[in-house]
Amino acid sequence: MPIAELSDLTVHIDTGRWSETVLDAVNLAVPEGEITALLGESGCGKSMVAAALTGLLPASARSTGRVRIEGTIGFVPQSGVTAFIADETVGAQLRELHRLHWAWSVEDACAAAWYPNDVLDLYPGHHSTGQIQRAALAAALIPAPNLLVVDEPTASLDRGTAYQVWINLRKYADTGAAVLAITHDAPLLIDTGVADRMVFMRDGRVTVAGPPVEMRTLVDPYVQGFFQ
Repeated sequence: MPIAELSDLTVHIDTGRWSETVLDAVNLAVPEGEITALLGESGCGKSMVAAALTGLLPASARSTGRVRIEGTIGFVPQSGVTAFIADETVGAQLRELHRLHWAWSVEDACAAAWYPNDVLDLYPGHHSTGQIQRAALAAALIPAPNLLVVDEPTASLDRGTAYQVWINLRKYADTGAAVLAITHDAPLLIDTGVADRMVFMRDGRVTVAGPPVEMRTLVDPYVQGFFQ
């Protein structure tokens, strides 16, 4: 059963200086207990899908279609530092999240995100890009959301750490949560075997979707470019 579903979603942005249709009749389901990987070239609309699901579409956006979500949402933005207040330590903010939601302990969330405890008491701006991205994942896990949307969760990580993060995202999905992972790293998804389905986007549209083993052998130059 899908925890989240987009049905014929079209999003048009008009700033007054320029206008563009950034999503064009997108249909997407994110089932419970699965990792759905959303892939595509930069600017194809992946992050706009995340914005639609999390209620973060820009004020200049106008949308038609349907967005349906069951339960709660956790979101890890592509820039992890934007998930935190600048003048409080990451540890203080994670502990406050736990006080408000208390589903996961700070220790368990940090372990699942592969976030190092020795930087907990640093301010967000004093983290490396990879560290703050993992801190943002820990923050998203503390309330144990039904739907977890992660935007490029391993883009700034070395391969070994990225592998561990993907494995732990798989474990989270196995609890019954739905995970939508926006990523460029198709080879690592194949190596880890964590994704249940890959969805490819181009120019604001979903072009093809299916199990990773099928996508890996699909005769489609655009799709195959992500496996190189």
